[in-house]
Amino acid sequence: MRGRLLGRQLSWWSILWLTVVWVVLWRSPSVLTVVGGVAVAVLVLVAFPLPRVRVRLRLHPWPFVVLLVRFLWDLTVASVHVAWLAIAHGPTTRGVVMDIQLVAREELLQTITAELVALVPGTVVIDLDSRDRLLTLHALEVENDKDAQRVRRNVRAQEARVVRALHPDPEAVLDPRRSRAAAAVAQGPAAEGLGAAPPTAQTGRRRDDGQEQG
Repeated sequence: MRGRLLGRQLSWWSILWLTVVWVVLWRSPSVLTVVGGVAVAVLVLVAFPLPRVRVRLRLHPWPFVVLLVRFLWDLTVASVHVAWLAIAHGPTTRGVVMDIQLVAREELLQTITAELVALVPGTVVIDLDSRDRLLTLHALEVENDKDAQRVRRNVRAQEARVVRALHPDPEAVLDPRRSRAAAAVAQGPAAEGLGAAPPTAQTGRRRDDGQEQG
């Protein structure tokens, strides 16, 4: 039993990756450094075992290219826009904290979406609740519901591109009818009657329905 658990902890890919990191840190690709890296990698994996994460991804080449190109475009445009705001308005530029509901249930896809959103200037990701699929971020230049809806559309469009590029069945996530049916099957009768998440009491925070909380 112990041998089987030890075999699950010691992944060749993990050992190889940790060994490469060790060699890079030492800046000496010698035999002694490689052997020491393997020993340290095994020790780390045994002493600090990580849970296995099931990753269901499928790379779709063309949607992935669209995701990459659109991200670079958004990055460029947002950089110029934020620079202009800093020159034109300075510290008087207003922002707001928003909660945005994501559609993907996979934590990895949620994390990728949050990272891409955070890398675009003008938005800062504050929190990601993977269980409730709730992304909390701070966005610049949001003064009314129209601005909030613009930020919300951008985030959801970014998530849609991530799902189309990496999810095995993108339409099952993006099609509301299929996603609701899958959620009902996964949660069973307990899913019936569930309401929206309770609003928070933070000042200046916008819920996913666009209503600002006082």
